[in-house]
Amino acid sequence: MSDRVAAAVLIALSLGFIWMATNIQASAFNDPLGPKWVPILVGIFLIGACLALLVRPLTTVNWPDGTTWTRLALCLAGFVAYAYLLVPIGFIVATTLAYTLFALLFRGRPIPALIAGVVFSVGSYLLFSVALDLFLPTGRIFQGWF
Repeated sequence: MSDRVAAAVLIALSLGFIWMATNIQASAFNDPLGPKWVPILVGIFLIGACLALLVRPLTTVNWPDGTTWTRLALCLAGFVAYAYLLVPIGFIVATTLAYTLFALLFRGRPIPALIAGVVFSVGSYLLFSVALDLFLPTGRIFQGWF
């Protein structure tokens, strides 16, 4: 039953996605089809896949237990907190905190999770900010350091 509910929700989202894609304005330097056709085709493909799932669901669903739901809710809260903290505290600190949180939620050990978070965030910052010359926020605390 949940396959069909998910398919119905995704069909509704796909229709909204297609409607939003029809409002994309083409600029002077585009290909002959224009920029709106790729999202429209993705939406049509998703509707087709969901219709197939409505007709013939794949399996019966085993819902996760309470601890898994709690971990999923904490993951969602971690992503939201990361989005809100990225500019004030900067990419390196926010990414370290998020990486460590997610590692702990997937049953990692605290000290290795923190070390891996620092290595990953500094490495990512160097790759994107220095090597690729993309802007990543340094945070109000570290403004002017990087």
